[in-house]
Amino acid sequence: MVAGESNRGTATRVVVLVLTVGILSALVALFIGDFVVRGPGSLTASPATVAQGNQPAQSAFIHLETVASVDSAITFPRPNDPNPSWVSYLPTTILKVPANSVVTVQIDQEDGASGLRNPFWAKARGIVDGKFHMTYFDDQGNPQEGDFSAIADPATAAHTFAIPDLGVFVPLEAISDAAPAGSMNVITFSFKTGKAGVYHWQCFVPCGAGTIYGNGGPMQTLGYMAGFLVVQ
Repeated sequence: MVAGESNRGTATRVVVLVLTVGILSALVALFIGDFVVRGPGSLTASPATVAQGNQPAQSAFIHLETVASVDSAITFPRPNDPNPSWVSYLPTTILKVPANSVVTVQIDQEDGASGLRNPFWAKARGIVDGKFHMTYFDDQGNPQEGDFSAIADPATAAHTFAIPDLGVFVPLEAISDAAPAGSMNVITFSFKTGKAGVYHWQCFVPCGAGTIYGNGGPMQTLGYMAGFLVVQ
């Protein structure tokens, strides 16, 4: 009698264990499936057109936007985003470009100043001719443009475009407080790709407001301030 009860108890525990494992597996599958479905899409570089200033037509072109919050986007609106108040690069941070090519990037920069913690990064690095072209508004709200190798004041950086493994780093000047409503700074630059591979890229300005040292939330999430450059 005791042996029978023991066997039934063992069988019950096995059934409970199997059900628990099944439920956990289903939850994991649901989580992974949700990530795959809702994860950021990719942006494939288009054939380049004539860019601004000192940037001639090149072999590939990427157009991005930086915003203080996703729901304030001008160039690339992203409705129904799960984090509408997050700072972000748009339309995505998964970028596909050709190998052994020159890639021209245009960034419509619409955010205010966050500042660089290290002034070393105020200088552009790893880009063609060492300079980026920028249209912007000065402290009086007047439109200006020119070619620059750095931003004058590290405290006026809004974001950065950085691909550490390629040595590419470009500081993005913040919108002036005197700029008209709905304005943007347009920054254009080019860099060279080598062999095929996947390279992490990110913003170096800790702009994740409300997180520890500004490095959480959008700073750690694909599709916002971190992404991959797929060279193929």
